[in-house]
Amino acid sequence: MLVLNTAQMKAVEAAAIKHGMDELRLMENAGSAAARIIRSRYSVGGKSVALLCGKGNNGGDGFVIARKLLDEGAYVKVILTGGKPATDSAAEMFARLKNTDAEIIDIETEPYIAANRISSADFIVDAVYGIGFKGRLPDRLRSPFRLVNSSSAPVIAVDVPSGVNADTGNSDPDAIKADLTITFTANKTGMTAPAAADFCGKIQVVSIGIDQSLLLPYLSDATEITHDMVKSCFGARQSDTHKGDYGRLLCFCGSKGMAGAAVLAAKAALRCGAGLVICALPESVYPIAAAHIIEPIFCPLPETENGDFALTARKILHEQMIKADTVLIGCGLGQSPRAASLVLDLLENAECPVVLDADGINIIAGHINKLKTARAPIILTPHPGEMSRLTGLSVPYIQSDRARAAREFAEETGAVVVLKGARTVIAAPGMPALVNPTGNPGMATGGSGDVLAGIIAAFCAQGLGGYQAAMCGVYLHSLAGDRAALRLSQRFMLPSDIIDELSGPFLSFENGS
Repeated sequence: MLVLNTAQMKAVEAAAIKHGMDELRLMENAGSAAARIIRSRYSVGGKSVALLCGKGNNGGDGFVIARKLLDEGAYVKVILTGGKPATDSAAEMFARLKNTDAEIIDIETEPYIAANRISSADFIVDAVYGIGFKGRLPDRLRSPFRLVNSSSAPVIAVDVPSGVNADTGNSDPDAIKADLTITFTANKTGMTAPAAADFCGKIQVVSIGIDQSLLLPYLSDATEITHDMVKSCFGARQSDTHKGDYGRLLCFCGSKGMAGAAVLAAKAALRCGAGLVICALPESVYPIAAAHIIEPIFCPLPETENGDFALTARKILHEQMIKADTVLIGCGLGQSPRAASLVLDLLENAECPVVLDADGINIIAGHINKLKTARAPIILTPHPGEMSRLTGLSVPYIQSDRARAAREFAEETGAVVVLKGARTVIAAPGMPALVNPTGNPGMATGGSGDVLAGIIAAFCAQGLGGYQAAMCGVYLHSLAGDRAALRLSQRFMLPSDIIDELSGPFLSFENGS
C-alpha cells in the first residue's frame, strides 16, 4: 500500500502536471473515479444527494461528482461551504455545474435551506477540505457538520474526511465521520493513524491517471510512526473509574533462573496502566519474584519433582485466562515439555488477545498452524533469530527487507508481527507496515524485550487493538530507552531504567503536549 503525506501528494501532482497532465484533467478524473465508486456501492437514481463543497480543489472534485451523479438520475444539492471557488480549476468545474439541474445553496446566505438539504438527504458527500485541513474547524461549519454526523444517510468523504489532518490523523471533534472515504492515488499518512479510524470508515484508493513511474520515488514498504499517531491513542482517564476498567492481564512467564523476565514484564505492564496484573509462574519462582515486585496478584503454579509444570497447572491457567482481558505468554518461560504443552493449550483455547514473546514464540515455531487457527487475536514479538525460526528464512534474508518479512508472515498467519531490532517493524494483515524511528543500541540487552512485551500486553488489556497496542508499545518503549540513554548513557542503562522513563511520555500526553 502506497501511503503519502500532504507534501508528497502535492509533489506527485505537480510532477504529473509537468509531464503533461492538465490540472483540470486530474480534477475531472478524480471526480469521475469517486462518482464511479459511489454508483457501484449505492443506488443513486431518484435519490437526494447533498454535496458539501469547499472553495478549494476538493470542492472542485465535488462539482465533478455532482455532474456525474446527475447523469445517473440523482437529485443533487450542492452546498457551498466557503463561498465561490477560490482556485481556477474549481471555478471552471463550478461553471460547468451551473448549466445543469443541480440545486446550488450557499451555506452563508441560506443556512436553513442548507440544513434542510443535509437532514433530508439519502446520501451525503463531503468535498470540503480534502488534504488541506489544518488546525480547527471554523465555527460556521460546526453546526452543518454535526448535522452530517447525526444523519442516518451514508456519508462519503472525498480524499480525506473534512476536519481530519491528512498528515497526523488528528481530528477536530466535529470532523466528518464518513462511512466511506474515497482517496486519490495513495492512502494518506494521517488516515493510517488509529485516531482517524472512526472518521474514515472504509478507505478505497482510486487512480486518477497519474503515471505510476512518478510514484516510484515514494514507494515504501512501511510508514514511520509519529508522536502524534501514538498520542492519539491515549485519552484522559475518567474520574469515576476503577481498576476493573483498565484491564486484567494474565502473565504466564518465568522459570527457574529466569524470574527476572517475569518481573520486568509485570512491572512494565503495571507502569503502563493495566488495572490488574496476574503473574502465573512456577511456585519455586514465586518467592523470588515477590521479593522484587509487590503490586501484581501472584498465582503460583504447581511443579513436578524434576521442576516441570504439574498437570494441575493447566486447570489453574484456564481459570485465570477466562477472567483475563489479555494473556502474555513466554517471557523467561523456558521450553520444557509441560511448558510447551501449556502454551499450545492456552493458544488453542484463548478468546482474548494473546501476546507471544521469547519462549512462547520458540514453542509456537514448530506449530505455525496454531497461529492460523487461533480464535483470539495474536501479537508476536520476535527478534530476527526468532523470526527465522518462525518462517524458516535465514536471518540475513529477513534483515535484507524487514518490512516485507514481517508483512508476509502477518498476512500468512493473521497475527500482528513486531519484528524487533533497529527500526522495529510492525505488520498486521491489511494494514501498512509501521517502522519505529526511536531507540538506541543501549537497549540491546537482556530484559529489554520483556519490558516491551509487558507494555504491549498492558495496552491490549486496556482495550487497544493489537496493531495499535504494538505501535504504541514499540514507540514508547524506545522513546523511554532514548530518555534513559540521555540520563545514564547507553552503556550504563538497564531495562528497568526504560520502565522508569515511561513516566515522561505519559505526563506529556496528560498535559496535552
